Amino acid sequence: MKHKTQKLIILVIFFLISLIIIQFIWMIRAAGYQEKQFEYTVVAALNKSVTELDKQNSVCLQVTNCFDIKGFTCCEKEHLSLDKWTFIDSLIKAELAYSKICLPYEFQLTLDPHPHLVLTDVESRHKCFTVKSNLITTHNEPIWLHITFPGRNKFILAQIGWLFIVSIVLIVLTIGAFLLIYKYYRQEQSLSNDTRNFINNLTHEFKTPLASIRLANNRISKTPGCAENVAPYTRIIKQENDKLDLHINYLLDISRLQKGKMPMNFEVLDIHQQIRQVSDSFHLMIDERKGNIKLELLAQNYRVKADCFHISNAINNLLDNACKYSPQAPDIEIKTFNKNQKLVVAISDKGLGIDKADQKTIFQEFSRVNTGDIHNVKGFGLGLSYVGQVVQMHQGQLKLQSKKGEGSTFFIELPIFDSANK
Repeated sequence: MKHKTQKLIILVIFFLISLIIIQFIWMIRAAGYQEKQFEYTVVAALNKSVTELDKQNSVCLQVTNCFDIKGFTCCEKEHLSLDKWTFIDSLIKAELAYSKICLPYEFQLTLDPHPHLVLTDVESRHKCFTVKSNLITTHNEPIWLHITFPGRNKFILAQIGWLFIVSIVLIVLTIGAFLLIYKYYRQEQSLSNDTRNFINNLTHEFKTPLASIRLANNRISKTPGCAENVAPYTRIIKQENDKLDLHINYLLDISRLQKGKMPMNFEVLDIHQQIRQVSDSFHLMIDERKGNIKLELLAQNYRVKADCFHISNAINNLLDNACKYSPQAPDIEIKTFNKNQKLVVAISDKGLGIDKADQKTIFQEFSRVNTGDIHNVKGFGLGLSYVGQVVQMHQGQLKLQSKKGEGSTFFIELPIFDSANK
């Protein structure tokens, strides 16, 4: 369980890192898309501007004269009258504003398709927009309109700014939620370890007085001249002592299984033989309650590699539960069959059944099913947890099918022993 949790944490961290990388790549692509959209919008606005400029003959004449008569290769503000330059500027500004681009810009008209602007932003010098106007000089040289935006990068980032902020907030919240969950997990794990250590220490402390009680009881029962009326009491003491010792051993076994320190003696077992032996021990109790236990051992491949003691105890626990949770005469059925190269042991009863809500926690330690008005079902909620741990140690699966008031069926799935792959 510990290794699975560590793998899960590593997997979650990997997903978080992947999410951050994906968000970063997405932001870069979003910025690239906004930049292309910006370029397309600006070029469209400039084309409309030069089209409108071509309709103004007085402005066009002064621009062409700047190149033909004055011999300039670049027409800037100081080369035109203020009203003409202002008019060209207003055309460009109006078209950009219509396209929702309200940024400071610099522009010039030249005979060279490459810009010669003296820009305030050096980086923007390489991001100049150029369109060809309809104006030509007397030497048939086309006149080009160049424009650049010193605040272009800030504008593009502003367009995706809210998306960037939302992404960062979501990533921070996700990481915070993970850290909070991990913190609570560590606290729960610490509490679970403290509880388990307390139970282990407590059970070990019980071992000594139980041994003393057993020894004293044996001495009393074997004392010469012991009254016959004392014998029944010594037998009860022995039975209850053995019962308490069994519960203590359950606690210790579950703790060892969880820590992976329980020694397992794997050997090839005939599971049908184990089922018969365990079920035989229940016949007397079931007969006394006028019940029935039926075996349908149909599996063709019934040999598994398992620990005889623990696998028998697991079956014993399931049969014991089937008896305890059958308020009327127990009607129990044990079936075996093969499925997907596995041996399946199905133990069914027609008892109380398990509510759907309880089925989620039924295999946890100290979890007990609500039995309603029936209060004679004793136990500590350790049996199914133990069965689950044992089946897991055998690389198997424990499954449950149950309906409230109709009974339950527990399925133990174990790998079939393959003599070819010992």
